[in-house]
Amino acid sequence: MIKDILIPGKLGSYYIFPKRVVGFDIDKTNVKATKFYLNGNVVTIERFVDEKLEIGADLTHDEKVSNAIRKIIGRIGKFDEICSAVSSSQVIFKSLRLPFVSHSKIKMVINYEVEPLLPFSLNDAIVDFIIVDSNLEENSSEVMVAAVKKEIVDQHISLFEAVGVTSSVVGVDVLSLYSLYKRIPIYSDLKGDVALIDVGFSDTRVLYVHNGRLAFVRTLPKGIFSQAKDLSRVFSIDQGQAIDELIRFGLFKVDDGKYNEAMSELASKFWDDIRFTLRSFAGKLDGQNIISKVLLLGQGARLNGVVDFVNKFFNTPSELLEIDSLIDNKTVKIKNSLSIPSENIISLSIGFPSEVVEKFNLNRVGTSISEEKLINKQLVVLFLLIIFSVTLLLVHSFIQISKLSTEVSNSQKEVISVVREKFNIPPEEETLEDVVAAANEQVRQNEEIVFAFSRKARTSFLKYLLAIHDALDKKALGLDIEQMTISSVEGHIILKAQVKNYEALKKLEKELRKSKLFSYVEPQEKTDFIMKIIVSKNI
Repeated sequence: MIKDILIPGKLGSYYIFPKRVVGFDIDKTNVKATKFYLNGNVVTIERFVDEKLEIGADLTHDEKVSNAIRKIIGRIGKFDEICSAVSSSQVIFKSLRLPFVSHSKIKMVINYEVEPLLPFSLNDAIVDFIIVDSNLEENSSEVMVAAVKKEIVDQHISLFEAVGVTSSVVGVDVLSLYSLYKRIPIYSDLKGDVALIDVGFSDTRVLYVHNGRLAFVRTLPKGIFSQAKDLSRVFSIDQGQAIDELIRFGLFKVDDGKYNEAMSELASKFWDDIRFTLRSFAGKLDGQNIISKVLLLGQGARLNGVVDFVNKFFNTPSELLEIDSLIDNKTVKIKNSLSIPSENIISLSIGFPSEVVEKFNLNRVGTSISEEKLINKQLVVLFLLIIFSVTLLLVHSFIQISKLSTEVSNSQKEVISVVREKFNIPPEEETLEDVVAAANEQVRQNEEIVFAFSRKARTSFLKYLLAIHDALDKKALGLDIEQMTISSVEGHIILKAQVKNYEALKKLEKELRKSKLFSYVEPQEKTDFIMKIIVSKNI
């Protein structure tokens, strides 16, 4: 294909060639996907898909995930690229400030900077980063580094390879969520410290955004399931029933004081761990930071009464993340006026194009192979173009030479015909060179005959000698004539002599050229010379 081989598919954030991307979000119970159509600078959200993992089947969790991916691939339609993300619970995060603003320079040193901070060997890890803040005046950047074991990334990629597709981009869920947050217009100018809290079934992701930049990330191993487990213990019911109660009624059930009291206690315990996490983050900055807003998302955040509870518990303005305001951005559209399901926010963030995570990719093997294939294709195309260009040039040259050869041949034949007509050229002279030579020989012979019998020609040489004598001021020029040869047949004079200097030589040439008796005076470079002077035969 011509795209990406001869012309880049993308310039900056502008897609030269349309592209369809699918973002996958994998958790313990579901696989969700969001499909995008990228064209120019417009992002169109085309479709949301949610596939539950099989229950009770004699399959491993990875096999169930792969089966769910296969079903989604069958439903989602054609696409060009798959993006996915590993769970932040499997990733080590470190915030660093480095004396560079260039992504390429940071990439060169990031492994050395983060190696002492890792609990495992760098050889067993894949490390990448996003730039969350750049200071051009100080020539420094703050980066959020993500390090994960290679085996985790390999296992994640194998989930897609098992169904014959490749996740060419592998990110991290919380970094993708942060990049999406930065694209939502109503939050773009939000000042102060903001907490993004994603409450899922198994995990709760906590992002601390300080003055618009991601400062801290933590994933807590608790969510709806952990609250349901505590609820089942309090009411002596099985966990499945507790989950059903929690999803149906949330933190408040009408006319059930016991349930409401129990859920208030359980919710306080759950959110107290999150409050402690946020306070520890604030303390790492300067200790004076106060959360100005809490943004909630995930299934756990949409339980009945959660937003009001969190608002009172933190004593901070709290609200659900207004994901639908994403379309307030003029470059974002939703096909068929769909609304964005809350359960698809993470898959949306994983596939949504953003400058924040544009260069982040944990799939180094896939990236290297893709780049190598692209380079090989480009080299092959370049080689073929060179061969084609050279062949085209040779063919064009051959055609032009053939035309020119034909024209030259025809012209030679015409000249030979004319010369034969004017001169008595013997038939054995066939080539143009031979015919012209024979004609020149006849002309020379005729000139010799005419010149030899011309009295004027014979007596004129006295005039020539007189003209030379007039020009040869021996004393002024320092002229010493060694020999002078006059050829009446050839019509020239050969003067072998020397003068005292170059000025005298030029003066001699000038005086000789003044005479109308001479048609040509051969210029000289040395003061001792042999000069050829051709006489004018029409004098």
